[in-house]
This record gives sequence, structure tokens and C-alpha cells, in this order.
Amino acid sequence: MPERRHEHAAELQELGLAAPDDTTMHYLWQIVDEGVLGASRHVKLSNELMAHLIETHEDGVERARLVAGFIARTRGHDTPVIGNNLQLLLAGLDAVPAAEQARELRERIARWDASAAERKQRLVASAVSHLSGARGILAFDYSSTVAAIVIAMAKDGQAFELVVPESRAIAGGARYLEDFLPAGLSVSFIPDAAIEHGMQACDAALFGIETLRADGSFLNTIGSRMIARLAGPMGVEIYGATDMLKLDRRSYGGHRPSPAIRTYDGVLKTGIDMPGIETVTTRAPELEVIPANLVTSILTEHGPVPPAAIWALGREMFDMDKGEPA
Repeated sequence: MPERRHEHAAELQELGLAAPDDTTMHYLWQIVDEGVLGASRHVKLSNELMAHLIETHEDGVERARLVAGFIARTRGHDTPVIGNNLQLLLAGLDAVPAAEQARELRERIARWDASAAERKQRLVASAVSHLSGARGILAFDYSSTVAAIVIAMAKDGQAFELVVPESRAIAGGARYLEDFLPAGLSVSFIPDAAIEHGMQACDAALFGIETLRADGSFLNTIGSRMIARLAGPMGVEIYGATDMLKLDRRSYGGHRPSPAIRTYDGVLKTGIDMPGIETVTTRAPELEVIPANLVTSILTEHGPVPPAAIWALGREMFDMDKGEPA
């Protein structure tokens, strides 16, 4: 994956600002270069980065604004929750006296993190109850929300087989092992080409959600739609797990762009040394749309929601009947 964090350093240089410190660059590696995975985790890391900047730099508020814009344009391109979070944190900050902006932003971040933790707790508790009795769970591509659900199910005393396919797109399966093994879970870790085999032991497949759309469809890592299509004939239910803040409100007005294309040179070409390899293209999407008709339910902080009900729930949550979609 391209090391996009260095683009932010170049932007600061063009503005005549000092280069970002090592801590900032490490946060950007985790977020925009996806050194760690999961949209929810990237939201939290973005908040931590802004808090770091306002604590350690005299021009921290300006730097926080700049890094927020950079993250929204890059990692947030296909994941509106990241940009939405940053926009809400900074909204109206100009109306606050300059001397008080750092304190105000710090307090906003603290309130936001507490609220997000409470919503996630409700989501996980509801999902554990709903999935009670599942004989097997397939967790595809890393999501911190899905990991929390699976670990909570095990702590609740539920017995189930856990299948984790490895996606070569961004090595999301290995990231699950980092959470599941310390929790003492037994994992069947299989190549993604063996997904159909692994699903034979499961009656539910769990996905994180990068972006939720108003029609109940959602975006997740490539390979997700293939699993959803296999699931029906095999009797496997498909669940997306998300905080409703990942709802892309622009989708009410028809804004449903195709996922961005990236290159997979690092994944596919590493270790291949032969004449002409540089001419081989590896461009493909990182995300894909899982249609609502393939989804059993969306697991949210409001409980399990049928895909067809996302439209009404979203409008109610965001008071969208009082005005145009944001």
C-alpha cells in the first residue's frame, strides 16, 4: 500500500510549517496507511492524534485542522464516518475565542470518545444476545467491532467454532488472531480460497462495515460480497456490525460512488523477480458493495436492524425530515 502519510509532511512544508513529529507520522501510518485495521479504530486514533497535536504544539489547533482534512481526503474517501467524526469535532470552532480553542477541542474529543464507547458497549451486548446459540461464526477481514462481539460471546460462555479466512487484500485475518489468541479462543485460520469449506461449520458470518448506505447495503473489503452470495444456499446468515454514525447520509440523495481503486503491488509482486514484472498491473478495488438483499441484519447500537429499516432509522436519528440530507 502506498505510504500516503508522507503526503501530509509535504503539505506542511508547502505551508511553511515545521515537519510533523514522529508521533504524528506513526499515527498517520496507522490510519491512512492502515498499519492497524478497522474504521472504528481509525476514528479513535484520529481523535488521539488531534489531542496529541494540541497538547504538544503551540500551533496545535491549526495542525489538528490540517491533519483532519488530510485524513478525511485519504482514509475517509470510502469511509464517511471518519470524515464525519472530524467535521463534527471541528464544527463551530472558529466561533470560540482563539485562546480557548485548544481547551474546547480537547473537551470535545473526550466527550466524543466516551459517547462512542457507550454506543459500542450497547451494540456488542445486543449482538451477543442475538447470536446466542450460533454453532459457528465466520469473521472475515478485520473489524474491531466484530472482534469485540466474538470475544464477548466467548466470555458469555457461548460455545461456537470460529473460522477466520485470510484475505490477501490487507491481511485482515492475521489481525483477528492478535485479538482472538490472547483471549484464549480456538481459531480455524484458513486461506480465503477455502471460504466455502470453512462456511460449512458456520451458521453466521460477521462483517465490519466501512460505510453503511440508506438502502441497507454496505461497503466492506473485497471478498465480502462473494461470501454473502455463497451464504444463502449454505444456510449461513450474513450480519454487518456498525455504529449508525457510519451511515452515509449523502446516500439518501443518490450519492453512491464506486469504491476507489488501488494497486496491490506490495501484496502480489513481493518476492517475484522476473523480467517484465514491472509491466504487470495489480489495480483493483479495496472495497465492494454488499447488496441489502444478501444481508440478514445490521447489528447496531439500536439492536439488530433489517436492512430495509435502515432508511427510516437513519432519518429519525439524524432528524433528516426537518431538512435536506447532510
